[in-house]
Amino acid sequence: MKHGKIIECSCCGQAHKLPFGKLGTVKCKTCSASFEADTRSKNDSPSINNVISKHELKKLLHPTEKSRFLIALLIAFPITISAVSLIFATFGLVLIGLSVIIFTVWFVLQISKASLIGSSVLVSPHNFPEIHEILVEVKARLEYKKNVDIYITENGNVNAFLYKFFQTKFILLNSEVVHSMPTSECREQFVWILGRFIGSLKAKHARFQLLSIIIKSIEKIKIFNLLILPYERATQYSGDQIGMALCSDLQSAIVAFDKLLVGNDIAKDVQIKGLLEQANQLHFSFFGRISKILSTHPHMTDRYLNLIAFARYMYPEEFQKYIAQFDNVTVSEMGSLLPKYYPLNKSGKQV
Repeated sequence: MKHGKIIECSCCGQAHKLPFGKLGTVKCKTCSASFEADTRSKNDSPSINNVISKHELKKLLHPTEKSRFLIALLIAFPITISAVSLIFATFGLVLIGLSVIIFTVWFVLQISKASLIGSSVLVSPHNFPEIHEILVEVKARLEYKKNVDIYITENGNVNAFLYKFFQTKFILLNSEVVHSMPTSECREQFVWILGRFIGSLKAKHARFQLLSIIIKSIEKIKIFNLLILPYERATQYSGDQIGMALCSDLQSAIVAFDKLLVGNDIAKDVQIKGLLEQANQLHFSFFGRISKILSTHPHMTDRYLNLIAFARYMYPEEFQKYIAQFDNVTVSEMGSLLPKYYPLNKSGKQV
């Protein structure tokens, strides 16, 4: 079933994906209890209970992701051919070297995960059940069935981070992030954070991870990284947008972003006018452009404004509600910048 709505059993809480347009009694597959279900309404933009199909997921990706993926693919093809040729030419010595690199990365990641298990708290139905419930919901709405663990840690080096390498996938959340977002009040903020991570996995954004590891390990071809990094930056935009689609609340997504950036205590002091000035400064700065080209992530101001631009196009009501708090000058400045982040053509459609 590509389209549907998640309805929970009123007796045991088991989630059921039901087709749109259904009204009546449903029998739970787990406890056999009967409960009423109504899935008659469906919005063009996914609501908090709707399943996001593969087709809908593609609409949520940043407009530049596809073209940057093709460029990265063009880079990957000759490197792959060269690697295969070297393997035959060196009687497998290169293959052994690559295997050692891959095994080393995997081994280090497994040690890190084992350390997390020993020094962090795994989110489960027993520990942080509210966050676990949000994780289950987000995975169900994105139809992502692979296992993803979440660990809560006091490690001050990260706020929220997704570790992924082949079948090893887990999310690391700083305890301050969890503390600053009580799920009873900030549920949609957690939906945005977890949604951008699970959405990234669903969209297969790690497809060039192995190639990046190979390139970074070979000094002479690091220049190819400059052609792969634009794709990695586009996937960050896409992740933010998928998170927005899942929470369907621009204000919640922005507040969550603020808390990840500066922490809960001073997040309320982050003002959009200051960010607009920063964005303009970076946009016309030579070194700002160089910094962006060499980075795997877009500048914070770029992600911030891209998220707002995405909402303007996909969720106009949310956008109008968000900008209602600003004066006309700020709204005008914002309007002049947003098309640079989420491209639109004259008809208002993506390019």
